Amino acid sequence: MMHFCTLFDSYYLLKGLGLYKSLVSVCDDFHLYVMAFDRGSYEKLLSFGFEHMTVELLDDFETPELLEAKKDRTKAEYCWTCGPSVIYHFLTKYELDEITYLDSDLFFLASPEIIRQEAGDSSVVITEQGAGEVFVERYGRYCVQYMTFRNDADGLGALTWWRDRCIEWCYQIMEPDRYADQKYIDEFPKRWKHVYVVQNKGVGIAPWNMDNFRYRENSLTYKGKEYPLVFYHMHGVRMDIEDEFLMVRSLDFKLGNDARRLFYQPYAAQLTSILNDFFGKQLKGFVIKDLPFWKAIEYRLRTWVKKQKWITDIYFRYFHKRIERGHGSLIA
Repeated sequence: MMHFCTLFDSYYLLKGLGLYKSLVSVCDDFHLYVMAFDRGSYEKLLSFGFEHMTVELLDDFETPELLEAKKDRTKAEYCWTCGPSVIYHFLTKYELDEITYLDSDLFFLASPEIIRQEAGDSSVVITEQGAGEVFVERYGRYCVQYMTFRNDADGLGALTWWRDRCIEWCYQIMEPDRYADQKYIDEFPKRWKHVYVVQNKGVGIAPWNMDNFRYRENSLTYKGKEYPLVFYHMHGVRMDIEDEFLMVRSLDFKLGNDARRLFYQPYAAQLTSILNDFFGKQLKGFVIKDLPFWKAIEYRLRTWVKKQKWITDIYFRYFHKRIERGHGSLIA
């Protein structure tokens, strides 16, 4: 059996259910542990009674150290702060041999058993961003999205070190050696021996790297080598209901035909089914909305700017501020 964990609140509940349902469609034997970050999502998940899910409430889990850190962090920063602690909690409380953390906005197209077979008996499994060097310098070489920790010396060593660092400092601020919860992971291969970096390019396809690949129905090719599609990271997706249709929008990235066909359309179909089956929405279907013309121009300009290191250095040194943005829920 594969053991997974994730965390989300009511705002991300629909995405969290999308993650769960995609696992159901590709995994023969798994269990997902969920840390619900508010009572609304907690009670909803319990009411569904999913066979492969255990749900706990953040209020029952928070430690004094986390509550102290919570005082000066935004909602997003506090979620990132809690991540390693949540992983450690589920791994040790349920005495698991290993557990894999999943971002709640992942969409699986094939079994993650493919990743486990590739990584073997590694104590820690991490995935690369797959983006350019400027991106990597800012956000880190590795992405938190999919991380496995084995209940052994190296696995627990890396996990507890990461947990302690995030409690000390976890902000949406660019610094040379740290950014949020993510840049700490760059240290894993340097500090511990049994750390494996996934080589399958079909693992962690995301808006920031998907243009690197050529796509077929169930695979992609990269530098002449073919890899199975395992999961897509639905970063920057917004969902609204308009005129009995689910509107799925990419907020920051322009979608090509391959992205629409292979990832966004099946994801939107799954979310539409979830809204109808579990929330009584009676939707007629879905619409994939791309960036409007002016946003597409802005996207191209922003992409160029992000590649200019001197511009991003000035921005993050003098202008970048941490802002807490309020949000509502599509299905609360």
